Amino acid sequence: MSEEWRKKVREALRNPRVTQGIAVVASAWMKDHIDENEGRSKGGKTVKHAPIKRVVGRSWMSRVPKGAVALFKRRRTVMVNGKPVKRTFYRVETVNYRFGGQPLRDTGKLQRSLSALGSAEGNTIKIAMRGLRYGAYHDRGFKTRGRNFIPLTKKGKRQHGTGNNPELEGLVRGRDYIVTGTRKIRRGVTVPSRPFIMPTRDDLRTLGTSIYLGLRSLLKG
Repeated sequence: MSEEWRKKVREALRNPRVTQGIAVVASAWMKDHIDENEGRSKGGKTVKHAPIKRVVGRSWMSRVPKGAVALFKRRRTVMVNGKPVKRTFYRVETVNYRFGGQPLRDTGKLQRSLSALGSAEGNTIKIAMRGLRYGAYHDRGFKTRGRNFIPLTKKGKRQHGTGNNPELEGLVRGRDYIVTGTRKIRRGVTVPSRPFIMPTRDDLRTLGTSIYLGLRSLLKG
């Protein structure tokens, strides 16, 4: 390849059509990784995301909601209109609604926030990944300290505001949420790495094809 041709290629690579084309591919692979529950590990291999663990809450209820399990029942006396009445209450076990679901996709908010911006500086092409900040924590994994609010139901997830008292928000402990920070999980929660930002080998092949087609279009063959 002659020096003149190399110069043309370098100039073409700095073209906004090429840099933004690369950014589009980068944005697509991040979203695909979330959909496919996989990504590139630190060692370069494609790995499946760790599944969401089963979390269980228990509470007393006057009926058994759909999808819940009654462990046992008891007859109790309650006051109704000032009179004692015998009622049956069930010890209900509720499993977190996200169990078995996609680890990085609940509301879709993270996935919708993902984008990328391409730019050229000298002979270097830079791709800036953009998205909600908590996505980066999930990409590399993280640990929490102390007590943690974990929703069991969609109601618990939707109604709770960070730092608020769940009971004052109409939520029932053991049914809508649990709180870690006691007994065996006193030290907080460990969330495993679920990589989705870096490209896999397949993504790099797709990127190479995209760059080739972009250059061919600009250089006319």
